Amino acid sequence: MKDLRKNKNKTQQQLAVDMFQSREYISKQEGGERKIPPVSTKYFIEKYNNPWLALEAVNEYVGWGISRLEGPEVEEDNFLLQLLLEEELQKAINVLANVNLTAKLHDKHSIKIHDIRKSAEIMTGVIHFSTLYLATVCERYEINWLKLWKDHHQTLYSKRLLN
Repeated sequence: MKDLRKNKNKTQQQLAVDMFQSREYISKQEGGERKIPPVSTKYFIEKYNNPWLALEAVNEYVGWGISRLEGPEVEEDNFLLQLLLEEELQKAINVLANVNLTAKLHDKHSIKIHDIRKSAEIMTGVIHFSTLYLATVCERYEINWLKLWKDHHQTLYSKRLLN
């Protein structure tokens, strides 16, 4: 939250006024003494179209989730992100061809269970890199993160895949 606040050239006091919170509370959130409440996350996402805070909030609240790549191999290299996503998608296509989720499996140690477990591991990479790709595209090209998800959910409703 601190990085986002500073990127928007706001002081803690200005942010506190915007969010109807005390400056001290903002300071504690930024310092990790307090969790960033969902209302603050929603405020930042709506006001500044920042998907990264949403992803960080998920990590904070559930203890796992999508982490922004910050290792020495990355250095803001979005082409690398695209290559990683393409690689994970190709692995997923290959492994999914060998998986049958409708099959009844009786042995937890069978080859089929191994294939299913492997597909789950690969799909974790697909989800991670797909989400990073989407967040990067939204940030770089000013595509509204919330609107994309709202439109996606609307599509799922219209296809009767959600109630």
